[in-house]
Amino acid sequence: MKTVLDEFHASFLHAAIYADGNLRIIVAEGFRAAEPEDFIIGGHVIKDTYALNTSEESRLVEVLFTHPIAWQLVDESFTAFSECEVRDDIFALQVLTQSRYLDYVRANHGWFEDMRGPGKHYRVWTENEVIDVVACEPPKVAPHELHINNGRS
Repeated sequence: MKTVLDEFHASFLHAAIYADGNLRIIVAEGFRAAEPEDFIIGGHVIKDTYALNTSEESRLVEVLFTHPIAWQLVDESFTAFSECEVRDDIFALQVLTQSRYLDYVRANHGWFEDMRGPGKHYRVWTENEVIDVVACEPPKVAPHELHINNGRS
């Protein structure tokens, strides 16, 4: 699903807010550092890596799901692609037409299809978190009115 998120070099979760039956996912634009640096992991040195960070110039984008059926937020480090998934992974906001998560939601909370219609699995993948949402309507994606100011909006 093509959105303004596709313009970002990287993205970071700024906030996930569930209130009044709506899920608001606010994503911050990430930039690559100008200068490379060495990165040490477990005693191994990885040379010439570029940090990814937000700045005061970062744009914020809101992904609004109106009355989602189910959603989960998982640390990106613990997420792996599944061979059974059928997804549109060309864009930053993915649409999955087949997934184990969608199967789980249908098996355990399937009445939504009788009441609100078929659901789809949407995925917002950021640098540190993966947000999976099952919803009957596509999200609205729009610039968020606040800006990052020293890490706060």
